[in-house]
Amino acid sequence: MKIQKYLRSVRKEKIKIDLASISFISLIIFTALLLILILLESVFYFPPLYKKLILLAIILWSIIIMIWLVISYIIIKQNRNKEYSWNYLAMIIGKAIFPKNQDTALNAFQIESQINSNQSKDLANNFIDKTAQKITNVDPNDIIDKSPLLNIKLITTIVMLTSIVILSIYWSQSADAFYRWKNYNEEFLAPKPFKLYSLTRSQHILGGEETSITIVSEGEDPDSVLLRLTPTQMTLNRRDSSIIELKSGLNNDGVYQFELPELFQDYEYNAIVNAKYFYQAWQYVQSAVDTIFVTDRPKLNNFEIKIIPPTYSKLPVESLDGSIALIQGLKGSLVNINLESNRILKSCFIKLNDSVNFFETKEDKASGQFVIDKDGKFSVHLVDPRGITNRDPIPYHISILPDNYPVIRAISPPPVITLGNSQIIQYKLEIEDDYGFNSLQLAYEIRRPKYLGVEPYIAMFKIPDLNQDTTKQLIKTHWNLSDLMLMPDDEVYYHFELSDNDEISGPKKTISKTFIAKVPSLSDLYEKLEKEEENINDQISENIDDLMVLKDEIDNMKLDILKTEDELKWEDQQRVKEIMNEAKNELKKMKNISDAIESLMEQSEKHELFNPDLMKKFKELSNLLKNIIPQSLLDNLNKTQKSLEEMDLQSLQEALESMSNNISEIESELDRYIDIFKRLQAEQKLTELENRLEKLIQQKDKLDRDIESFDNTSDEKRIWQEELRGLEELTDINDEIQEASDLIKPFSQKSSKRLDELKNSINFNLASKNIETTISELKNNNIKSARSSSQLSLNNLNNIQRELASIQQEFQNETVSEMAKKLEKIMRDILFISKEQEKLREETLSLSRNSSMIKEMANKQQIIQDQLNQTIKQMIDLSKETFSITPQIGKSIGKANNAIEQTKSDITNRDIRNASKNQNRAMEGLNSAALNLFQSVQQMQSSGSASGFEQFLKMMQQMAGQQQGLNQQGMNLNLGQMSNNSQQQILQSMLKGQKNIQKTLQELIKEIQQSGRQQGNGDLNGIAKDMEKVISDLSEFRYNRKTKEKQRRILSRMLDSQTSLSQRGYKDERKSFSSDTTMKYISPGGLPIDLGQRQNIALDALNRSLNSGYTREYQTMIKRYFNSMTQIEIQKDEEIIP
Repeated sequence: MKIQKYLRSVRKEKIKIDLASISFISLIIFTALLLILILLESVFYFPPLYKKLILLAIILWSIIIMIWLVISYIIIKQNRNKEYSWNYLAMIIGKAIFPKNQDTALNAFQIESQINSNQSKDLANNFIDKTAQKITNVDPNDIIDKSPLLNIKLITTIVMLTSIVILSIYWSQSADAFYRWKNYNEEFLAPKPFKLYSLTRSQHILGGEETSITIVSEGEDPDSVLLRLTPTQMTLNRRDSSIIELKSGLNNDGVYQFELPELFQDYEYNAIVNAKYFYQAWQYVQSAVDTIFVTDRPKLNNFEIKIIPPTYSKLPVESLDGSIALIQGLKGSLVNINLESNRILKSCFIKLNDSVNFFETKEDKASGQFVIDKDGKFSVHLVDPRGITNRDPIPYHISILPDNYPVIRAISPPPVITLGNSQIIQYKLEIEDDYGFNSLQLAYEIRRPKYLGVEPYIAMFKIPDLNQDTTKQLIKTHWNLSDLMLMPDDEVYYHFELSDNDEISGPKKTISKTFIAKVPSLSDLYEKLEKEEENINDQISENIDDLMVLKDEIDNMKLDILKTEDELKWEDQQRVKEIMNEAKNELKKMKNISDAIESLMEQSEKHELFNPDLMKKFKELSNLLKNIIPQSLLDNLNKTQKSLEEMDLQSLQEALESMSNNISEIESELDRYIDIFKRLQAEQKLTELENRLEKLIQQKDKLDRDIESFDNTSDEKRIWQEELRGLEELTDINDEIQEASDLIKPFSQKSSKRLDELKNSINFNLASKNIETTISELKNNNIKSARSSSQLSLNNLNNIQRELASIQQEFQNETVSEMAKKLEKIMRDILFISKEQEKLREETLSLSRNSSMIKEMANKQQIIQDQLNQTIKQMIDLSKETFSITPQIGKSIGKANNAIEQTKSDITNRDIRNASKNQNRAMEGLNSAALNLFQSVQQMQSSGSASGFEQFLKMMQQMAGQQQGLNQQGMNLNLGQMSNNSQQQILQSMLKGQKNIQKTLQELIKEIQQSGRQQGNGDLNGIAKDMEKVISDLSEFRYNRKTKEKQRRILSRMLDSQTSLSQRGYKDERKSFSSDTTMKYISPGGLPIDLGQRQNIALDALNRSLNSGYTREYQTMIKRYFNSMTQIEIQKDEEIIP
């Protein structure tokens, strides 16, 4: 075991060297730690706790090192530490002794350890001995590397020297620090560089006063000093319970001066300077605590303000506390103030603007009041028994809330309107005010034409619909001006005046903008109407020209598409898009024209410029224009757009073709529209003459009555001036007759000639001369002669009116008769064609498929179609003169023509069966067209009969006038200023008048029910119910606001019913009803079963009857009989041809 013994020696030497290294390292650490702790203590003055913790940590660290060394030694002994293992030590010996073969010592140790297991022990012992001999010659101390130990010793020497130098330099601080570490259980305070003192010390002040504090330093002078004021008592008032901190620097006097804010309670204060840097041993320097004693002033503990608005505002009482320094209220508001102080009060007063108001005081409470009359401010002043007042009273500002002017917004009518025949203005107002209304009035001024020299008439009336208890209201009612006796060219200037309910400063009034209602003369209305019609006519003509150009563009585009093989060029695509845009623009123009006609009709209906028959024709004309654009044209536009996007040339060409055809149809319909429009203009001119002459006679009749009852010379000038206006109107009417004659001439030479004769008739000359005589006699104050000439002129005007009515009736009869003849001729032609078609059908049925007569049948069918085309051409020409050629007639004729075209094809293909079916279809279409024509003739001839509404309308107008008189009595009934007897007499008179109106209303309702016209009954029944309630109130001598409202509603409904009846009279169409019982009559010969042949025979019989010379009464009976026959429904069974 020589090798192992040597290894133990080497291990022992290594342990010694390593222990020495550890010792020196521990010395380095201990020296450095001691130096650091001494330096830190010299700066920071650690408290005992920190020192104990640090020393404890050092001891624990030392114990841990000792334990670690013991454990390490045990591990080394057990050969478990790699650096002290035999193998590792053998390697170190090998490197030191056997540098060429470093594994020699390790191999020798391993062989020695396993000597008993070797087969050649001699050889092993020999190797071990040689190795042991070599290594034993070397001292184990030389085997271990001592250079790390030398380095550690060097570092230890350096650390020790450095520590000695540092401690020498800071010997005093270090010695003190070491002493403090030695006595670690004692607390040592760090020295402070200066001290702080207060020169002002404790002081006494009044609450709310300002004061100052002076601080000085002993020793160094800090840059700044912090002054901290702490309240001695905590209160709920945040201001008096907050800590105050102020900062000040050294001033020129070498002190620190602090200006304190207003103080209201006692404060303790001291000056503080905090350390700036963390390495400073002291944390802060502070002065001794001093006190500021504050003596209380009287102050407001509780302050309550109540604002009581004026009664008219209906605003609630508003309560405020003292924290709100702005007092707002309406002018006249009462302000009540109640307050409570912290001290007993000797007196209390407020300074209100420039005045002083004293309050009532009781102990620590006070109260008072004042009225808000202008903007300003006030402050509350408290005085306690010591004579001390509250400091700096809060100024409370007074602001008067504006009571704004009422607002009135007129939604309708527009600023300028023309009155219609009803002379009713519907108005809709929005009114608004802050606090309510006092009154709403309508003020108006009637201005006569200047040449009359009449002073304007000015008046005003209250609008009863006002609700004074609201702040916002919508007024929707009407004003009937019929009682003002307005004349043409009069103008009514009116506005609305709205007043609020301000009782303090007086009601404020807002006046709306001025509105104007003009009473147009009939000549002006018709002149405007004619200009609008001329404009419409020009637009239509321009539209026709544009459509022709558009059609040419479409046709050219179609040719270009035919030439295109692949796809359209970009330029051609743009052309198609332009065509589509032009087509859409044309449709928009048509819509604008239709809207213009609707507007024209509205104005005509408002002013009753057309009679019911003419209005009906204009509406038919409007419907024609509305339906002139076929749906297929709109579909074609969409199809064109889609085809262009998909570049489908075939589809695009088809769409353009359809569009071209549609435009051709629109051109044709517009031509028809213009022709009919010209005829309507002729009828309109006659209606204009009739209306203007009727109006002139009414005015002349009134003037004639004024002259008869003439007893006031002041009216003389007005009467002769109005006579002069009538003369000018008569001259204008005479000029218009010539224009009417020119318009009628293309349609009736006879009526045109009679108009020319009327223009130059003696009645016109006499009427003009008699009016001139009346004017002259009135100027000369010859009243008797004026009366005579005025009556003569009125007789002349009546003669002119009768002659004009005769011409108008003759023109209407002649027109109806002429149109009826043309329609009857077309009807006979259609019946003839139908009979020829029936004969041809019988002949066709008798043929076989291989008959040689097929060609002849085809020729006959072509002849029938040629005859039908000629008839169609006549119908198209006639449709330009009348609306009697209805779309139903056109559809029936189209059905027949299509059936004949199909029949020709079937005959050519020798398809007898289908040819017969199509011939039946052709006969049905022809017979249906003939029936529709017959009904058109019947309606045309009966259109001149009265509808019965004129009588109803007249009764309603009379009742409305009577009701308005009763309403006026109610408005004049002032119950507060009349005796009971007078009130009862007026109420009895109103009751009697209301019952008479009720009786007339019941008769009117009964007549309407008997006439079979139930529409409108609802309005009249509603009037009857309100009237019953009014009669009940008047019977009990009760007339209040609700009764007045019911009467107003009755009159409003009556006026609405007049309008409704007038419109219904225009719109109502005569209807014939067949009996509900279906009657069957079988003649000896029997009528054919199919509808076409039965209608054919019936119409043929009707035609023969009308041409048999019966009187007009008998002809009417015959028409009614045949008309009822056509209404019988016959079951149609399809005939099966073998």
